[in-house]
Amino acid sequence: MAPRRVGLAVKLSSPEAIALGKKLLGELARRGVKGVADAESAGVLGVAAGPVRAELGRHVDAVVVLGGDGTFLSVSRGCPAATPVAGINMGTLGFLTEHSQEQALVLLDELLAGRAVIDRRDRLHVAVGDGGPGQEFLVLNDVVINKAALARILTINVEIEGEFISRYHADGLIIATPTGSTAYNLSAGGPIVHPGLSAMLITPICSHTLTNRPLVVPLEWCVRVWVGPGDEEVYLTLDGQHGLPIGANVSVEIDKAVEPLSLIRVPTASFFSILHQKLKWGEREG
Repeated sequence: MAPRRVGLAVKLSSPEAIALGKKLLGELARRGVKGVADAESAGVLGVAAGPVRAELGRHVDAVVVLGGDGTFLSVSRGCPAATPVAGINMGTLGFLTEHSQEQALVLLDELLAGRAVIDRRDRLHVAVGDGGPGQEFLVLNDVVINKAALARILTINVEIEGEFISRYHADGLIIATPTGSTAYNLSAGGPIVHPGLSAMLITPICSHTLTNRPLVVPLEWCVRVWVGPGDEEVYLTLDGQHGLPIGANVSVEIDKAVEPLSLIRVPTASFFSILHQKLKWGEREG
């Protein structure tokens, strides 16, 4: 179904994103479609403020993000599965914002005609609690546990489906989706996993036990993580967007979210072609 209300969020520090955002709002108005700028973007775009960025996806039929992956993640965490999101790359690597600036109007045409190609990307459900009322979050890329300041070793306990797996002595731990496998997980030596797989990646950061290697488990399983006594200033970071301190023995439970994210893809781009482009892998000869 063609959207009648399209949300727009731009990278505030990018003049190019702001200029393209104004152009897209004009195109939406010309085609009789309501453009809704999030509250953070409205001022630089010169329009009335819509919902805050984290809530934008709940008030529109589709969202277009102009920026890098960080901007995309700040918008996507509030999007239900029914609201597809498209990213136009105004940043650097842009694994999530795979549309180019030159493709912006073509993207708009496809979106408004109801012909957009949509991928369903699995997300993580994260529950944090210490026995009382907990906090819950949706995560598209990764959950990271590490120190806030001093470079000291953490003791991180991991349990999967009720079975104790390991006590990691490391600088931190990453729990990622396949979509997030090309983010922090990749930098920490974790595997690249195709987003079509239903998997969860557990990757230690600079493990002090060489036999602690990255682990891939079914996404449907529940992973529980907690840090040991004596570990202070430990932070849980969600998609690089939201962080909160966790104390010793505070339980962090991670499993498959009920609602995936609906990601609008470039129809001619495969996951492997994006890897070739973003990671500068060599093309086949001949």
